[in-house]
Amino acid sequence: AMSSKKKVCYYYDPEVGNYYYGQGHPMKPHRIRMAHNLLESYDLLKSLEVVGPPRASWSSMTAFHTDEYIQFMRFVTPDNQHEHTRQLRRFNIGEDCPAFDGLMNFCSVYTGGSVAGAVRLNNKTNDIAINWAGGLHHAKKGEASGFCYV
Repeated sequence: AMSSKKKVCYYYDPEVGNYYYGQGHPMKPHRIRMAHNLLESYDLLKSLEVVGPPRASWSSMTAFHTDEYIQFMRFVTPDNQHEHTRQLRRFNIGEDCPAFDGLMNFCSVYTGGSVAGAVRLNNKTNDIAINWAGGLHHAKKGEASGFCYV
């Protein structure tokens, strides 16, 4: 009998481990890089199709999220957030979901990987899609929640 080897795509961006939620925050994107390094150490990358995640577009993010929310996420930085306390409250950007450097880049990387993975699964291009950075499923239509933004 023919063996049916699963076709696995794995989304990874080497920059993803550089994002930092801030001191004392339990969410640590650096762990994504650690997981990748383990795959490398165990020589498992050769059996995966490693793909750089495409950046999620405005239209793919606003297919679910409100324009106002995504627009604010694009705009807010650690430096300007203090001038926008009303929006921070409205969009739940704060202690659990801080405005950190490169926030929107981080979101577009992990969202892009998840959307692209879903497309590959739907098209039957792959049997399995992996995106360690993805699955941040607590985000709501118009606000961040539980360490998740998009």
